[in-house]
Amino acid sequence: MLCARRMAVVLGLAATLVVGPWAGPAPAQSLQEYRLGPGDRLSIKVFGNDDLSGEFEVDSLGRMSLPLLGLVEANNKTIAELQAEVTDGLDRDYIVNPRVTIQVINYRPFFILGQVTKPGSYPYIAGITVRQAIAVAGGFTRRAREEPVIVIHANDPGFAKNEVGLDTPVLPGDTLEVERRLF
Repeated sequence: MLCARRMAVVLGLAATLVVGPWAGPAPAQSLQEYRLGPGDRLSIKVFGNDDLSGEFEVDSLGRMSLPLLGLVEANNKTIAELQAEVTDGLDRDYIVNPRVTIQVINYRPFFILGQVTKPGSYPYIAGITVRQAIAVAGGFTRRAREEPVIVIHANDPGFAKNEVGLDTPVLPGDTLEVERRLF
């Protein structure tokens, strides 16, 4: 009994050391819960209605212009929410029991600034981590503070600065800031 308790304490301490002080909470959202925003490109298919199907981009105001429906608000909606809205709009006035599928073809870019070799905007790659994003930007400069990295999520209305570790997932539209170390 005593050995099991000691083992639990040791495992807890080991987990704390492995995770590190900047692991922070899990990301606020995954790609399943991803909220759409300006620059996202979507494929919308209405089964049996090729003239209503196609590729559409969310404009700078967060809207899309769809056949028959006109301007549809897409900003800050999940794919499921947008799919339900398009289905309801078509079902109400145009098509009996429409079957609509929506997929993201191209996510909006992420941004990285601060102490990296090539700061700027980069195309989003599904599953990319902070470490990989820094590699895409040419790596750290010699004055970079490597951890924590500041991440501002695109859909956060308060633009909160979150300190995260290098293995934290990056989401489309995120801004990463690598700060300068003091010494």
